[in-house]
Amino acid sequence: MQLLVFDLLHCEGRSLVNCTYDERRAALDDLELQGEHWQVPPAFLHADGQAVVDATRAQGLEGVVAKRRDSTYFPGRRSDCWIKIKHVRRTSVVVVGWKRGEGDRAGRIGSLILGVQGEQGLEYAGHVGTGFDAATLATLGRRLEPLRRSSAPLATALTREQGRDAVWVDPVLVCEVDYAEWTRDGRLRHPSYKGLREDVPPQEVVRE
Repeated sequence: MQLLVFDLLHCEGRSLVNCTYDERRAALDDLELQGEHWQVPPAFLHADGQAVVDATRAQGLEGVVAKRRDSTYFPGRRSDCWIKIKHVRRTSVVVVGWKRGEGDRAGRIGSLILGVQGEQGLEYAGHVGTGFDAATLATLGRRLEPLRRSSAPLATALTREQGRDAVWVDPVLVCEVDYAEWTRDGRLRHPSYKGLREDVPPQEVVRE
């Protein structure tokens, strides 16, 4: 695991929170932090912003953080002087089950359990719990309730945590999600529900 050092707020007994980002970045670079477990990511102070965004997308990175160079640091609160620009991707996935909601979603769907077709059949792809409104949750509940089954329709084994409190369904519904990336173990990172795909057969849904 490698830690990325993005900013410097205090150095040699002096607070830097009231310094501009350019000044804090210069102080950070002067430390020449580079080690086996940490590094300072590059800052592109004079580059074309769109070119940097395009380059990080081509490299498969999650995105960039754009910062106002004359901004100071605001401890303990968000600031519009920093903007995260994420490379959002969209894909189709098969709904293989759901987990019951808690709190405001008690008695309704909390998240959908997802799968994609692999060499042996459907493979677990994680779950999505954001992107729903009340009407969408109600519609999904009506569509999924008749599809209940007693076992997971997956070719891959799940961990106890992944299968805990799951309600499994026949894998006939396909939905779209936005996501940041596929993880090394084949899960969607930060998926967000975007709707059902009535035009896509579940047999054709593969990892993109």
